[in-house]
Amino acid sequence: MGTEEEVLRIGKKLDKLIAKNSFENALDILKSLKELPMTLDILQKTRIGMSVNNLRKSSNSEEVNGLAKTLIKSWKKLLNQNGAPKRTDSTSSEPSEKSQPESSKLERQDSGSTSASSYTPVQDS
Repeated sequence: MGTEEEVLRIGKKLDKLIAKNSFENALDILKSLKELPMTLDILQKTRIGMSVNNLRKSSNSEEVNGLAKTLIKSWKKLLNQNGAPKRTDSTSSEPSEKSQPESSKLERQDSGSTSASSYTPVQDS
């Protein structure tokens, strides 16, 4: 059996564990997955990263979650080695294109009174 077929088989096992919410064999399955020679092509074709990440989110086992994270990190390194751009956080210091939502844009109406001022929303045209 080729590596791709083996990864697909493991992915199906992981998906079944998640569906049953039973993670008793998860650690052994992840360990066998770790031993396989992984390529970017196999990762993309099998989408095994999705199954491993779903397992990580569903499991309460620190051991399972730790190994799942380790696998995902090593696979991300594979992705970065193959010339794919590294993802960046969306928290940049540059201001966004639309700095204020329309609902927060207010225009002051002068009521002639000095005690209170009122504000009404302005519609962008």
